[in-house]
Amino acid sequence: MTWRFGTVVAAVGLMLATSCGKPSYEPRPINPDIDVCIICNMSVANEDYATEVVLTDGKIMTFDDIGCMMDYIQSYHNADNPIAKSYVYAASNWVELEQAWFAYHQDFWTPMANGVLAFPNKEQAEQYVAQEGKGNVLSFPDLKQHKWDGHQ
Repeated sequence: MTWRFGTVVAAVGLMLATSCGKPSYEPRPINPDIDVCIICNMSVANEDYATEVVLTDGKIMTFDDIGCMMDYIQSYHNADNPIAKSYVYAASNWVELEQAWFAYHQDFWTPMANGVLAFPNKEQAEQYVAQEGKGNVLSFPDLKQHKWDGHQ
């Protein structure tokens, strides 16, 4: 009887140990049929411009434009459920906001006319600016200081 009790205790302990791990805070795929930007209430119809914020409780906030997400981040203050991670969609992949690079020009098209595009690395942002013959490359610290002139 004691070996069964020991086996049950070990099994329960193993289940608890594997189920109580840290949350991953990963982004989820965009569903243009149902996803709506929580700032401007527009459909997130184009995944190429999508962004997401994951809160520590696992709730995912979706945005149709980097400018909407930055507005949310800069105004969000909830000590009980802080922001865990933020993502931008760049070159067909989710990239953590702090690791991404950006190209800005007022004429670059974005859903909310903010003119900021995300790239997975500095080289791709520089190539885009060179190809377009206009714009500036921004790091995440630059983005935090950026003056948002779009339709927010």
